Parts: sequence; structure tokens; C-alpha cells
Amino acid sequence: MKGFLFSFIGVVWFSIGLGLMIAPAWAIEILELLASDEFLQFVLVQVEMAISLIVLVGTEGLPFRILWIVVGCLGIAQGLFLLGATIGRRETYLAWWFKRPFWEYRAWGVALVSLSVTLAYGVSTL
Repeated sequence: MKGFLFSFIGVVWFSIGLGLMIAPAWAIEILELLASDEFLQFVLVQVEMAISLIVLVGTEGLPFRILWIVVGCLGIAQGLFLLGATIGRRETYLAWWFKRPFWEYRAWGVALVSLSVTLAYGVSTL
């Protein structure tokens, strides 16, 4: 079960990262569309925090444990910020995030693909 769960998380990270590397304009357009609806944004933040909590707690015994602790804590911190921030501050943050140059999106895509490959390596050691 643990292997399936982390494989699913890795596939999601890999697909988002690949989308950001290959077609950042298209991927950001989809992410902007998803973030435009308040309820959907709330649900996505909750899912992101749940995944971060799973990564934080469930990666015991996987290689690179410190990396997974940092990734999980950063995800939870971002989720808490998005939930607790005022609407104006949250909209400012999202507007800043969606208006970055394409090379930054590609760099984040490489980071996500690297995390997914590292997670896949960790799952293969189970």
C-alpha cells in the first residue's frame, strides 16, 4: 500500500513537472484555471496539505529522509499560508506565482521531476 501511494504521488509530480518543462504556458494556463475558483482552490490546498503530510510522516525508512521532511514541511507551510492568508494577500501571491518567466517554470519542472525520480528510487528499495 505504501509503495502504491508513493508511486501515485511520484506520477503526479512527474506529470506536473514534465508539463512545466515542455509547455509552461499551457500548464500555467491550466493551473490558473484551477486556482480561479475559490472552492476548487480550497480543495486543491487541502489535497496538497494531505500529500505533504503523507510525505512528511510516511517516508520513514525511505532513502533521503531529510529531503522528504523538508519537502513535507514546505508543502504544509505553503498550504497553511494559502488557507490563513487574507484574500488580497493570497491573490497577490498567486498573481506573482503565475506571472514568472518561463525559465523559472522550467526550473521548477526539473525540480518536480527530480523529486519524483528520487521518490521512485525510494519506493524501489521497499
